[in-house]
Amino acid sequence: MCNFSALCHSMEVFSMIKNTLVGDGANPITQHFEIGNHVASAGPEMVWKIYDAVRKDDRSAASVFIFDKKVADKLHKPKRGAAVAEILRKEVKNLERFSHPQVLELIHPMEESYDSLAFASEPVIASLANLLGNHERMPPNLPPEIKDHHFLDLEVKYGVFQVTDALSYLHGTEQCLHGNICPQSVIVTKRGAWKLAGIGFLQVARDGKDSFVAVPWTSKSSKMVQPDLDFIAPEIQLDRRCTYLSDMFSLGMLQCAIYNGGHSLIECMHNPGNYVKKIQELNYIFGTVADRLPLALVEPVEKMINRDIRYRPTAQLFALLKYFNDPVISSLQFLDSLQHKETAEISHFYTHTLVETIPKIPKKVLYQHVFPYIQDELESTEVPTYCIPALIAVVMQSSHDDYRKKLAPAVNKLLGISKSMKVTIALLERLEIIMAKTPKEEMRTEVLPLVYNTMDSTSVQGQEAALNTIGAITQHLDDDAIKKMILPRTKTLFKNSKTTKVKMCALVCIDRLLDKMEKSIITEDVVPFLTEIASDDPEILMAIIGIFRHMMHEKKYGLTFTLIATQVMPSLLPHTVSAVLNTEEFSILVDLLRDMLDVIEVHRRKSKTEAMHHEEGHFRNLNMKIHRHHSAAHIESMKRGGSREFREHAAARQFLSVDQVQQQKSRTAPSTPELKLHQKTMANAVSPTPKRRAPSIHALGPKQAVDFESVGYHSDHSDLPIHKQFSLVPEGPSIPGINLIPDDNGATSPSIPRRLSTQSLGRAVSHQTLSVANGEARLRRHSAGPAGVPPHETCKRTFSLDRKENRPMAILDTFTPTLPRRQSNFSSLTGSVMQLFSSGKT
Repeated sequence: MCNFSALCHSMEVFSMIKNTLVGDGANPITQHFEIGNHVASAGPEMVWKIYDAVRKDDRSAASVFIFDKKVADKLHKPKRGAAVAEILRKEVKNLERFSHPQVLELIHPMEESYDSLAFASEPVIASLANLLGNHERMPPNLPPEIKDHHFLDLEVKYGVFQVTDALSYLHGTEQCLHGNICPQSVIVTKRGAWKLAGIGFLQVARDGKDSFVAVPWTSKSSKMVQPDLDFIAPEIQLDRRCTYLSDMFSLGMLQCAIYNGGHSLIECMHNPGNYVKKIQELNYIFGTVADRLPLALVEPVEKMINRDIRYRPTAQLFALLKYFNDPVISSLQFLDSLQHKETAEISHFYTHTLVETIPKIPKKVLYQHVFPYIQDELESTEVPTYCIPALIAVVMQSSHDDYRKKLAPAVNKLLGISKSMKVTIALLERLEIIMAKTPKEEMRTEVLPLVYNTMDSTSVQGQEAALNTIGAITQHLDDDAIKKMILPRTKTLFKNSKTTKVKMCALVCIDRLLDKMEKSIITEDVVPFLTEIASDDPEILMAIIGIFRHMMHEKKYGLTFTLIATQVMPSLLPHTVSAVLNTEEFSILVDLLRDMLDVIEVHRRKSKTEAMHHEEGHFRNLNMKIHRHHSAAHIESMKRGGSREFREHAAARQFLSVDQVQQQKSRTAPSTPELKLHQKTMANAVSPTPKRRAPSIHALGPKQAVDFESVGYHSDHSDLPIHKQFSLVPEGPSIPGINLIPDDNGATSPSIPRRLSTQSLGRAVSHQTLSVANGEARLRRHSAGPAGVPPHETCKRTFSLDRKENRPMAILDTFTPTLPRRQSNFSSLTGSVMQLFSSGKT
């Protein structure tokens, strides 16, 4: 006994010396951690204050739990204060003892000073009690992640499963009873995991028995040294019996509190009498909360809080519920137990299971729980290749904003560090996904250097991966990057590589970059490069042919007929005699050459056609100028003559304007009697200029003679010249005149045949005859526009229409091949007249 007292005295002296060295009132844990803000609380009566901290050695994040002994001094009884400290010491020792993924992990053991106890754990957010609304011993300004916290259904499901898994470990493996399952004993980590703590009331089974010492709650002891009465099993409080199933009752009450705003179904206000009453009403109270629980949990939880322990499931049985049979839960559980898994299992999980599960995981859980594990792998000394598929899967599920805030720092760090070629190739194969989420200003500095460095490496596999990647990320590249960084490296790889596969990858890369290249780069850089390639390898030749055919699809690529004729075809023609090409490859080459020849031929024909049109337009304008000059000279000579005939002819001229022609509703509209009389009077009294035109020479037939004098064509102006002074046709012997005034009766009287229109000049019209009625000669017409060829009054002769005997026939006939088909617009008529002018002058 004396030895024990001496040992205790020595421990106190050692503690005092230690406190003196570290400073009065300062806990020794401050030597190892930088203590941050007070963020949460936990433990019995929330006596543990939780602070954010950073370990000084490696600058890793942590959380420091500190118990201020002054809190226990307020109990006014030293023994009670010592009892509280003893419970807390026991809790920390038990946490050190157990190593399980679902038990709070310690990273620094207990440190004690004169006025405090402290230990450090993995980074945590708060206790479950804090997140459910219990803010006792919390700072006045609550952190946003606690004040506005909201649990997802998946978080609650997995959290309950984690606590159940921890209890299963304690009951089955360690054969221990927790004794205080409540929200204050569950700690939520930064990664969102629910970890079991508060193991100060732990009891160990003895002699293989599954019963434990039952200590009922009493008001004679401090609340800090007793379990929470609102979660104690009734057999402990009323029957003084305790088994593993007592923890299951507390676990059922914990689940009810989660769906009841953090309040237990037994809120007895630390009064054992109230506890008894609440237990008796428990079934009714549960009925008011049951509809808030998931349907799959209602029956199991009802059994867990049953007064009869025989209905309660064990932790192992409860964990096997179908409710927890979820691939997401399984994946999260595997991540939490990675340290206990073999490398082969981890590799298969990351490359297959996790990649398939990530799309099903909510974003909050994905960023908070899953990605930190992937990030740990990326920050290891040797980055494992198997974690890259999972990383890419997370990036695919992220939004642009989430990627920038949550993922980009880790991804950019990975892209910049030295890593194995396998990891580099794995990243390059899916680099387009990363670039799709990367801001444009970061692509050039963070992502593209990986491509450039790999192209400059000596690894053939890396070069192939880099070239293949460029084709996939083309839409993210600008002109400057293509022209100065990528295209020169690609050409260098093709020239220096001895591997056909690398050369093929380089050509494919160039083909994919065509759409992003400027025309000048293609014509001045790409085309010369391709034409200078002297390789007999059929694969390379087929790739080159594919690029040229791609260029021929659109003009934007700049492959003109000149380039085709002077550069492209000369480089391809020698391959037509190559013996290494098979039949199919030779056909592909010949087809391309034929297509190129077609391009050249089409361009040549187009150029000739344009030149001919230009020349015809030039001659037409020249003929018009000559005609206007001759007409003006003739009129001027008539004026100088001062003849009375000129004035009479000038008064009698009737020209039809364009507006007047457009006002006519139809070319075949019948003439009125007044118009017919007017036409006859003008024809007999004014001039020998005809108001009718000659019908087609083919219609009248060969050698057909007409005596115009015998059919009533007379004139009193025998002294006028023989040429037609007021016709639209240039002067000349026996040139038919053209009158644009529609005839009468042509469309109404079936006895009078239709006459040819001016559009049928020079065209063969069959079945054309002359008829004589009422002393007048009339020609059958085929459309509007009377046509007649009366002789001059002074020339009483027969006017033969034979092509060989009369020059006018030859003049009309020369226009036969070029005259257009009959048209209903005025522009076509004008074109025919102009052609007649030009022919008459010749």
